[in-house]
Amino acid sequence: MILRAVVLVLTLVNAVQVVAGDVYRHPVNIVQVAPQDSYLANRRFSGRAVAAQRSALAFELPGTVNAVHVENGDKVKQGDVLVELDRRLLEVQANEVAAALAEVQASLEKSERDLRRQQSLQSKGYSAQQSIDDLNANIKILSAQRERLRAQQQGVALRLEKSVLVAPFDGEVVAKAVDSGVIVKEGQPALELVETSHTEAVIGIPEVMKSSVSAGQTVTVSGLFGTTEAEVESVSVTVNPNTLTHSVRIRFPATTQVADGSIVYMLLDQRVEAEGFWLPLSALLEGYRGTWAVYTLNDQKVLEKRSVTPLYQVGERVFVSAGLAAGTQVVANGVHRYAAGQEVEVAKQ
Repeated sequence: MILRAVVLVLTLVNAVQVVAGDVYRHPVNIVQVAPQDSYLANRRFSGRAVAAQRSALAFELPGTVNAVHVENGDKVKQGDVLVELDRRLLEVQANEVAAALAEVQASLEKSERDLRRQQSLQSKGYSAQQSIDDLNANIKILSAQRERLRAQQQGVALRLEKSVLVAPFDGEVVAKAVDSGVIVKEGQPALELVETSHTEAVIGIPEVMKSSVSAGQTVTVSGLFGTTEAEVESVSVTVNPNTLTHSVRIRFPATTQVADGSIVYMLLDQRVEAEGFWLPLSALLEGYRGTWAVYTLNDQKVLEKRSVTPLYQVGERVFVSAGLAAGTQVVANGVHRYAAGQEVEVAKQ
């Protein structure tokens, strides 16, 4: 009983001070309730960054690797030579075809000269038609042989070209599967290249948020690279059966360096239909059994404890639901220093 009496006396001393015969009212900072029928919630959805292009480069013909010019992690530019096959046999074939083509071309030119000579003699009556016919036939045969050799020459040139792997785009070598001296088969992967000039991300969003995103829209994304703006490339119409989400594909600006496979977050605002009002987080005090409350001022400037239900918090603000009329004055901070029934006054702003 004595302890309770001491606590009661101390409480009264702190709550009410008599100064020159007047009751001292503690000044409090207040906010006025402004009811709303909805609030904007900042939602964050995660996904992974993926390279716009990821290619496993392979030769279209078998051969022996002559040189590998890159290693894992190397940055390459479009057109850079990456791997070369031994091309000596192809170069020999190219020389053989070139020689045969030169021989046929020479024979064809001789036959055309002979034909012109026979035609000139025929006009003077010194040549038989048979000789002219034979030359015409020989010219056709030689022309066909020349076209066949030209086709062979193009084929050898194409095989020479395809015996060299070049970078199809700016990127990074992430896997090297061959070394010099290795015999590769047709279609056997030699390198894996990931594009670095353009990076995308695929992020899943729930169906209720699908209408909030559209192709061409600019959204805010964040990750280890910081925070930046990115453009939405597409939004899938179908729902992923494993995640029950729509896939949103976004493209990062070229100036943003995002590691392939890193986690990316997309920030979206969702309008939530709910009646309530915004309060500073410092206005809330714990109630009974996990509930929350605030102090309001009545017409006599006496504190009343009113229960509230927090619905959403962002930073130092919280949206709460409570049966409070518009304009109700709520203590904004320092609530741990007050008690229900205490007389206070509104502090000058």
